[in-house]
Amino acid sequence: MQRGVTTTYPDGKGDTMLLDTFNEDQLLFNTNVLAKTSDGDQMAFRGDLVLEEGEYHELSGKKLAAKAVLYQAVMLTDDSKIKLMSGCLRELELLPLFVKKYGEYLAEECTPVFYVMNIRKECVVELEGKKYLLLGADKAMVWNDLMELYYLEKADFKGQSSGDKMITMYDGAKDLKVSKYETVLFHDLKGETVELEEGYGPV
Repeated sequence: MQRGVTTTYPDGKGDTMLLDTFNEDQLLFNTNVLAKTSDGDQMAFRGDLVLEEGEYHELSGKKLAAKAVLYQAVMLTDDSKIKLMSGCLRELELLPLFVKKYGEYLAEECTPVFYVMNIRKECVVELEGKKYLLLGADKAMVWNDLMELYYLEKADFKGQSSGDKMITMYDGAKDLKVSKYETVLFHDLKGETVELEEGYGPV
């Protein structure tokens, strides 16, 4: 999907990052950013993240389109863990797919923030021992929404590389008080979802 993306390694550092592995596995697409941070120890990604892969098409030798996607993903990883994770889920029911595919990679300090199109509340759910902040949204521009959530201004990113901007976002996330949000059971939240029109999704 993103075989053509070129990754720059500052100061000659070429250690493989977790996002490199995801990219090789064709789990990243519609990539806007895939870049190392200036210290070479972390990598940033902005784009769409595959939650459920398409079938392999033998005649073409390629995978078909992904069956499920996390849109507008915002990620910061090191060589083995996801340190910052956000994005837009069209439906709440896709969250377990993320947990199954990527949950094991989440760093202890990482609380994923997902904008969910078919819920209308802000709450925390816990799956597989990990808390997820879910924010109901009828539309989402994840990067801008995160800036607002973390009280960041454009000036906070001025002069930074695309990779280092993700560190600024990561630092902003540290001040988020997840405890102020209601904690609900995932099963109960599923009963409060709304029906979306066909083609309704992230902007």
